[in-house]
Amino acid sequence: MRTTDNNRNIASEDVSISEEFIKKIANKELSELQSEDLFLFPPRLDEADDLSAEQMILESNSNVLKTTNIMGIIGHNDEQLFIGSRFDRQNNYFFYYMIKKVININIVNKDVDVELKKGYLDILIFLFPRYLNLALRKGLLKEYQHRHHNDSNIKGKIDFKRYLKENSPFTGKVTYTTREFSYDNPVINLIRYTIEFIKTRKDFRGVLSHDDVTRNNVKQIEEHSFNYRKFNILTVIQYNLKKPVRHGYYFEYRTLQLLCLAILRANESMYKKSTENKVYVILFDGSWLFEEYVNLLIKDAYLHPQNKTGEGRQYLFEKSIGLIYPDFISRNSADRTVADAKYKRYSGINGRDYLQLVAYMYRFDSKRGYFIYPKSYNDKKEPNESLFLKRGTDKHSVERDDEISVRKVGICIHYDALTFEEFERRMSEEEMKFRHEIGLKIP
Repeated sequence: MRTTDNNRNIASEDVSISEEFIKKIANKELSELQSEDLFLFPPRLDEADDLSAEQMILESNSNVLKTTNIMGIIGHNDEQLFIGSRFDRQNNYFFYYMIKKVININIVNKDVDVELKKGYLDILIFLFPRYLNLALRKGLLKEYQHRHHNDSNIKGKIDFKRYLKENSPFTGKVTYTTREFSYDNPVINLIRYTIEFIKTRKDFRGVLSHDDVTRNNVKQIEEHSFNYRKFNILTVIQYNLKKPVRHGYYFEYRTLQLLCLAILRANESMYKKSTENKVYVILFDGSWLFEEYVNLLIKDAYLHPQNKTGEGRQYLFEKSIGLIYPDFISRNSADRTVADAKYKRYSGINGRDYLQLVAYMYRFDSKRGYFIYPKSYNDKKEPNESLFLKRGTDKHSVERDDEISVRKVGICIHYDALTFEEFERRMSEEEMKFRHEIGLKIP
């Protein structure tokens, strides 16, 4: 079944998933689905301003189904629900275009129609190189491992039970155990098993050699996991399920660990336990995805504060009171502007959105602010317009000496493109127009 995000009234004739499927996921909070195979973008709920543990993917009330601000693929046994972007029409080009840009994966035209041709597992494989490379930027993960030895060169704690079992009568050897800091650990072995699995997929093995960085990182994993077959895949999976990577410095390895587990567990031939009634989910928060996409378009001219890392944190008041994270603050302090990315339709930007942006403008001494949103390329009802701030009450309003304005600027979405390649080309043209509209140089 295919639908879009923020669809508040899915017609019964469009529902092609079973009641059992609906009961499995409808009215379930994301925190409840954590026990299933859930892979979320952003990887942690606290990274998304508009996403919370109480968020639902699908709501069911009085036989009416509703989707929320979440896109992605949800599978249950042989059924699958694909939730695309509300700004797409018959194809899913904008959804995949944002994924390609933000996640930096290689998607071509034949890969786009996932809900009909491919599935959850295939998207996960596409994501693997990105998260492998992000993790290995911190170097190979080392963990303490207990090693069992049986020789005459005693270096650790003697294991008397094993000694009596293996060395009676005395053979000149002693059994002992050491605790070593090693690259050859269950996390690295999990990554190696994932690499070996991807190699078996003819259509996807190319992702392991897409560029020099990926090739070198795959080689590093292979060189430091020569004993991976010593531990069967179920043992490795169970260990990694029970012991997630928790070290703050290696946060990227936690995401890679989750991804590898999702890939291996989604493949029944490698995950031997029963997968019946198992739900698997890969989700993208629409607001986060669009905001990160906009960041790629303007990051040369705008700062992008991050609430996850605290990078670029700002405060409304002195003494560090009133923590705020504006979406974008211009690097030009002489003519400061503030921008807010809204994954909303033109008519949905109102009320609190205006209050928040104007507050940010006042805080940063900015006379201009931008709302950046997706729009249909041929919609004449959605012009790029400037709204000028009033002074005084409506009955006694006067013109301001200094014009303070908020401008709505849409990035046009060409939903009628016949191929994904055509869509990319036309979007590239629209992105240049968008930069010109907000006063940035065309690269």
